[in-house]
Amino acid sequence: FGSIDGDNAAAMRYTEAKLQPLAMEMLEGLREDTVDYRDNFDGTMEEPVVLPSRVPNLLVNGASGIAVGMATNIPPHNLGEVVDAALHMIEDSDVDTTTLVREHIQGPDFPTGGRILNTREELAEMYETGSGTIEMRGAYRTKGKTRVIIESVPYGVDKSKIVEEIADHIAEENVPQLSNVRDESTDDVRIVLELKRGSDTEAALAYLYKYTKLQKRFHVNLTCLTPTEETDVKAPRQVDLRTILRHFLDFRLDVVTRRLRNELDELEARIHILEGFETIFDALDEAIKMIRASKNKADAAQRLMHRFRLDEDQTDAILETRLYKLSQMEIEAIREELEEKRARAEEIRDLLDDESARWGLVEDELQDVRDDYADERRSTIVGPDADMEYTEEDYIVDEDVHVIVTRDGWVKRQGTYSDLDSIRTRDGDEVGWVLAGSTRATVGFFTNYGTCYTTRIAEIPSTTGYGDPVQKLFSFDDGEHVVGVVSFDDRALPDPFPEEPDEQGDLFDPNGEPQADAPDHPYVVAISKSGQATRFTVDGYVEPSISTGRKYMRLEDDDEVVRTHLARGNENICLASHDGRALIFPMHQISVYKGPAKGVRAIRLEEGDRALDFALSTRARRGLAVQTNNGRDEVVRTTKFDVTNRGAKGTLVIERGYFGEVYPEPVEVTLSHGS
Repeated sequence: FGSIDGDNAAAMRYTEAKLQPLAMEMLEGLREDTVDYRDNFDGTMEEPVVLPSRVPNLLVNGASGIAVGMATNIPPHNLGEVVDAALHMIEDSDVDTTTLVREHIQGPDFPTGGRILNTREELAEMYETGSGTIEMRGAYRTKGKTRVIIESVPYGVDKSKIVEEIADHIAEENVPQLSNVRDESTDDVRIVLELKRGSDTEAALAYLYKYTKLQKRFHVNLTCLTPTEETDVKAPRQVDLRTILRHFLDFRLDVVTRRLRNELDELEARIHILEGFETIFDALDEAIKMIRASKNKADAAQRLMHRFRLDEDQTDAILETRLYKLSQMEIEAIREELEEKRARAEEIRDLLDDESARWGLVEDELQDVRDDYADERRSTIVGPDADMEYTEEDYIVDEDVHVIVTRDGWVKRQGTYSDLDSIRTRDGDEVGWVLAGSTRATVGFFTNYGTCYTTRIAEIPSTTGYGDPVQKLFSFDDGEHVVGVVSFDDRALPDPFPEEPDEQGDLFDPNGEPQADAPDHPYVVAISKSGQATRFTVDGYVEPSISTGRKYMRLEDDDEVVRTHLARGNENICLASHDGRALIFPMHQISVYKGPAKGVRAIRLEEGDRALDFALSTRARRGLAVQTNNGRDEVVRTTKFDVTNRGAKGTLVIERGYFGEVYPEPVEVTLSHGS
């Protein structure tokens, strides 16, 4: 069962189930009186009413069902996000659903991956009301100009049926852009669409999204059985996200409390037996003599109980003890065990008297689950801007063009240019970036506020004039401006430089947590005014963004990014500070992060100093050109300054003065037509 191709399960005699480690977390404590038991369907045995799960399984695994007059359909979620939301609720019991969604739970996370087209506002409303609709779509990528690779399908859809549907549409010539489809899937989904030469990829995909199950809706209904005033009665109720988490946390507190009480009961029973042994150890010879003089076991028991004031359980334990257990070594071991048991019992009593301490246990166990089992999201939330309707407007002519961006933030698209001087700019402005790419590709604008705005190149105005301010395409904040631009056309992106084995440690943050695997995509590196640096792969920013963009760096108040650069990973960072310091260090010393992060320290700045700018260099004579306040030019490069380490203070270049101006070279990116 569980086949993505809809294969039927084999007969029971041919199947077996193997529990994954995560399943054991749902059974943890089952034999410790943590949950109630009831008779099974025929009364031959007992079964737990509910499992004492450490995992918030209802949200993580999802659920679906139908009954008379009601139904439930709960989508699966990312375990790490759900646990983070639960931990937040432990810290702040009054937190609302809106905050939980904004800070932790991005949305459903389907095991088949794919893209979710809903807005953040729609998802927040769904979690508030307990109902809504998720728009799911299979993800794809292009390979060359004649292939489209579908890499995921919507949740709950048979992959084989999608392939059949596409094949039928091709046979009926409903999709003139496609010539063939084949399923090359193994462990991962790989459906290959063959394009006719010169065909419009997006038009073909738009048709398939509209007329096949490559796009599907998931109707969310958060109906659950919830507790009532009567202990044994549960009532179905449509609830919000916060209510589900609240019930789970209250249940976990009850499980922990019952487990502690059960452990205390067992400890007290054992302590009672050990105290009986302790009593006779003080008169062991007398006790042995008394036992030997007894007629039988019952007589010995009566004598011991009368002489040492023992009860029946203690006496039975003593009489069942083998003689070697009365050696001095064994006696000491029993006394040590008694002390340990008494100490543990006292610890448990303290926990049972302190609810906040028990909440601490619940929190610790949830953190263990997150640390052991949390993984990356499979479903990407792209929002409605990625929605591809089957309309004439979606037909984009595929042509190679140049995107031109000036230092002052004016942008335009034009086919060719002879040289930089031939490009028209406004008075006092100059060309900052010239990026090549297909009109079907995207381009990302990285700003000083740590935000990346991505749009299709076809959306950029085509002109040989000045162009338009980039703010016309996006919703910039006051004072926000472009500090880096990247063409996401595959042909314009460099291959990532493979990390050496001894450099792999630089992919981890100071706490040893992995921030990203070895990349399949090149990096963007950014450094802020306060000297913080972050590095991330471009793959999270390729798709068009909404007008407010996507965060790539988390900045403190009054901090801002001074520059971003596209990189392979083998470059040196050539950095200058305002007060005249120069620092060069290898890029691999900057940690790679999966999402927006504060980053690591690039340069240790003196009070009042700030990072001015940086450049990337792989050649000895390339670097960052700056001018001092007295007009002297300097180039921060490896032929003049040693390559040191990230976080250093750097070399003081000018003692009485400062770096006043930077000479950034215009960035020109061409296309590689190899593939």
